[in-house]
Amino acid sequence: DKATARRLLRAAEASLAMAESRGVWQRCRHFTFVFRGNRVLSVGLNSPKTHPRNLSYGYVNKRRSDISWLVGTHSEMSAVMRLESEDARGLCLVNTRINRKGEFDYSRPCSGCLDMITRMGFREVYHTTKEGGFVRMEPGS
Repeated sequence: DKATARRLLRAAEASLAMAESRGVWQRCRHFTFVFRGNRVLSVGLNSPKTHPRNLSYGYVNKRRSDISWLVGTHSEMSAVMRLESEDARGLCLVNTRINRKGEFDYSRPCSGCLDMITRMGFREVYHTTKEGGFVRMEPGS
């Protein structure tokens, strides 16, 4: 629908602008936008710093070992910490990833972030693809 298309366009344009202004010190830049309707409620970006809230969610590595104590603050967690509530029912979360070439890349939330997104009750979740588009996913999938 038109409202969703506007949200995704706003997130894409803002991601490109922020990635350009932040430089290339990371191999990629992840951004998360939380919307209520067309209004941006919060924006988060990835950081190498850990945060105690990581311990509340299921961050695991490929061998399924708990790495919650080790993982940096993901853009999803950063955006959620800026919300005034942990009740995200009715809200839309949009994830983007910009690689070192300045192109969109695959940005599906990891297991720990999906756990958080599902528990908080987000209504819609979108992420960028390697081809530069967006995919809608069901929280918890």
